[in-house]
Amino acid sequence: MARKKVAVVTGASRGIGKAVAKKLAREGFIVQLFGRDKVKLSSLQKSLNKIGSFSDYYVGDIADEDYVKISIAKIIKKHQKIDLLINNAGVAVFKKFVDTSLDDFKTQIDANLIGTFNFTKAVIPNMIKRNKGDIVNIISQAGKFGFQFGSTYGATKHAVLGFSKSLMLEVRKHNIRIISICPGSVDTEMISGSPIHKEIKQVLKPSDISDILYDSIKLPNRALISEIDIRPNNP
Repeated sequence: MARKKVAVVTGASRGIGKAVAKKLAREGFIVQLFGRDKVKLSSLQKSLNKIGSFSDYYVGDIADEDYVKISIAKIIKKHQKIDLLINNAGVAVFKKFVDTSLDDFKTQIDANLIGTFNFTKAVIPNMIKRNKGDIVNIISQAGKFGFQFGSTYGATKHAVLGFSKSLMLEVRKHNIRIISICPGSVDTEMISGSPIHKEIKQVLKPSDISDILYDSIKLPNRALISEIDIRPNNP
């Protein structure tokens, strides 16, 4: 029997990350969970292990390069590989620009951009060595289009999209696929209570994102969906 595939999911304790982790576990992946909420990660780990995922969880700051390196090294030592990385963790500060502080901006840069860099940097040597692997970056429509209260959040997501497009061209010769998923508004804690929430009439569900993500990675390796837009219908 083929060995199970190993997936790393950041921001796994809630929202899209949690939905992705559950979907991958149901599809037979060993899912490695990253986040800040130990209680929620532990609860998710137990539920995934009941269906045979053999998951572990890691609590820490994804902007901490050493923490990421050490954690990924532990996973590779235990499983000899990482087949799939989901860069999902993110922070949004929705404010008028005049009310936004530099610390607000730095917080989003750390989570949305530096975290993505750290995990990608940590997993990609193993993928190159094995000549295979998938990296999915959960970005946002904010990575393409501006919106009110989103100047700094959008700036970080534009950066991640630019990073993804360039990296895709660099590593596809190693049979590594870089997939960018850009959702519109999703029913998560990130937008709940924010200034943009009252303007939203219809939103996506986290499971919508996890379903389309899985569809994109189950294609034969010769096929790459490099970028996906998914929006609420009739918003």
